[in-house]
Amino acid sequence: MLTSQKNFSEYLNKLDSLMQGSEISWDQTLIGQIKNTPLLLPVIGAFSAGKSSLLNTFMGMDILPVGIAPETELATELHFSQESYLLAIRHDGNEERLAVEDLTLVNKKSAEYSHLRLYINSPALEAIAPLILVDMPGYGSSLENHNKALAYYLPRGVHFIVVTSIEEGTVTQSVLRHLDTIKVYGGDFSFILSKTNLRAPEQASEITDYINEQLQLYFGADKQVIPLDNQASDTFNKVLSAINPDLVFHNLFIDRLKDQNIDLINQINFASNVIKNSKNVNDNAFRALEQALDGLIQQRNKTQEDMKFRFSTPLITRCINAIDRDLNGQIDRLANFSTTKNAATALEREISEIISSNLTRTLKQEMDQISAEMIQELAVNLTKNNEMLDSLDHNWAKNIADKTEAKLKAVSGFIETMSERLPGKEDAGKVYRLFSTVLAITTSVISPVLELVIVFLPDIIRLLSSINAEEKARKNLLNSVFPGIKSELRNLLPEIVDEQLSKLLKSVSDEFEEQINQQRILITRYQQEREMAQETIDKQLEIFQDLSVELKALATSYLYC
Repeated sequence: MLTSQKNFSEYLNKLDSLMQGSEISWDQTLIGQIKNTPLLLPVIGAFSAGKSSLLNTFMGMDILPVGIAPETELATELHFSQESYLLAIRHDGNEERLAVEDLTLVNKKSAEYSHLRLYINSPALEAIAPLILVDMPGYGSSLENHNKALAYYLPRGVHFIVVTSIEEGTVTQSVLRHLDTIKVYGGDFSFILSKTNLRAPEQASEITDYINEQLQLYFGADKQVIPLDNQASDTFNKVLSAINPDLVFHNLFIDRLKDQNIDLINQINFASNVIKNSKNVNDNAFRALEQALDGLIQQRNKTQEDMKFRFSTPLITRCINAIDRDLNGQIDRLANFSTTKNAATALEREISEIISSNLTRTLKQEMDQISAEMIQELAVNLTKNNEMLDSLDHNWAKNIADKTEAKLKAVSGFIETMSERLPGKEDAGKVYRLFSTVLAITTSVISPVLELVIVFLPDIIRLLSSINAEEKARKNLLNSVFPGIKSELRNLLPEIVDEQLSKLLKSVSDEFEEQINQQRILITRYQQEREMAQETIDKQLEIFQDLSVELKALATSYLYC
């Protein structure tokens, strides 16, 4: 167990003991999350970049399928185990245990599964635990499988390893878009230049220098390419050793634990004030909380009624306009694609990546802003006509808002559910699922949108299949393909966005309601203490004071050291 993991577990166990018998609430699910959260390192790149070969070399065995065509159609987590076996995870979460030898066959049935977990008796995997490498479908795999893997691991990956073959000679637009997506989600990456043995040392050095310039231009001076040949397990070990799992794990949880500590102190202060105040003051505060609940429901209903006008329609318009600008900005490049061999396939993939990259960036920014706006609006409305609560907590509405925002953002990284099947063409032969979370929006909107692209884009691109002249292709892109894409997105996006905005509003409102009800419980419980003898009141206040001191000392020892 990692040092940070062990320390956080000790902290939560001691916190659990301290809070026994108290009405003060805290997030006990953190205990399981601290114990079970994996540190996933997705390995991404084009199918020909040598990802699977690199991982095979690292493990010291030829387990992952490799070939001249895309072989990895399902994201495959690589876990150490004394016993070797394969777990195929279906879309409903059910697991199917198989032999390792079935890996190639399972990849051919990729539509049936979400992802794979491969358990291998490899000393190399054991040495890097608890880091878990994930062999991701390459950019040359099917759009469906690539997008499915991206949607699943983008919010779960703690660090990405990006592999580009020296044969590319550059950081391609496709890779840059994926790196930008990682950064949008707050992730980090290491960049590997593979197959350097295929070029003379002087050429390899020139390409390395050029890619370094690209990375530093786009992502800052701290990014350096790491050159590897096809037998570079030692160098790959150095790449992994540069990733500090203790620090990664610490950063995953430290803010949540600190926020929770602050909330516990606030709850103790609230309960202490209940005991100190008169029954009349507490009764007024209780009524104020009931009014706050009524106001919350009214505000939620009003926001729901105004959702399309205030949030949904403007958001969709901004998304589509941003995509239109990006597509038009790439018109020369796309027109050139349309005149090459396998034009329709290449163009479909390129346009899909432009759309998905743009939506990932735009939707995350938009939904983060909408989430903050909803929380702030509810908090402001709660403070109106509720001066009676000032005697218990001057910042009660702000504290609720801060806790709501922190909790929803934290939960979004750990909880996943499936939504209804998306409508698609009858002949598509695929199940299009919507991944969502409690906060949900940044990935749950993006995932189905990417699936929609899979549905409608091929037919639109076929408009160009018989056109060879670049100028004619350019005109068709501008006059037929781009308008067709905008039309499809405008028809299909509203249902998805409206559904997820409603889920977001409900999540925010439910969290506010839960915390208001918790304060009502505290008033009811500790008002009883207030009605007892002064000696009992003083004793309870002393208990609260001691608890507050112990919580602060515990946090100082484990969270602020």
